[in-house]
Amino acid sequence: MENPMQEKVLVVRTSDIERLCDRKTGIVEVPYEEFEKVLETGFFVERAKAEYDESIRQVIPYIVLKERDEYIFFKRTANQTEKRLHNLITLGVGGHLNDQDAPNPKECLQKGLWRELKEEVDIELLSMEYVGLINDIENPVSRVHVGVLYIAHVNYKGVVEKENFIELRAKDLSNYIGEMEGWAKLVAYYLEHMQK
Repeated sequence: MENPMQEKVLVVRTSDIERLCDRKTGIVEVPYEEFEKVLETGFFVERAKAEYDESIRQVIPYIVLKERDEYIFFKRTANQTEKRLHNLITLGVGGHLNDQDAPNPKECLQKGLWRELKEEVDIELLSMEYVGLINDIENPVSRVHVGVLYIAHVNYKGVVEKENFIELRAKDLSNYIGEMEGWAKLVAYYLEHMQK
């Protein structure tokens, strides 16, 4: 792909996400049917514009992998291009969706989610459950993104980009929260709370 900032990414209106989340932040359990209605109104914008326009949110699938009772997650290495994320732990697999995935927003999410999974990990998917939205407004980067949180139950075979990620496994995420990047922390707190 040429410059990633030139790709056209899937966005939805921030006002729609705020309405769905009812001013709640963090992991918000929005029914999928409600999110789907907003997703249907989605459109594509050049990523260079979307990164700085707080009136829209880039839709990012965020898929947490679980093999039986263990979470599988990753520490980013210094080989990655995004310096701010070096040596931080990410809990989810996912990324931007673009018009190459599909022109229809609903189909774009489904196909893009699969593309991201295949690019990052080698798995056999057993089942996938939608959890809710990641609505984080703490900083300028998170304010232009909305996460769509899933838990994927998998038979795990390995990470694709071995030079970019160190694999970790744990039944309990609490010991890793201090090393996690923003969304990973929110999701880990949520999952730990759900297990109590």
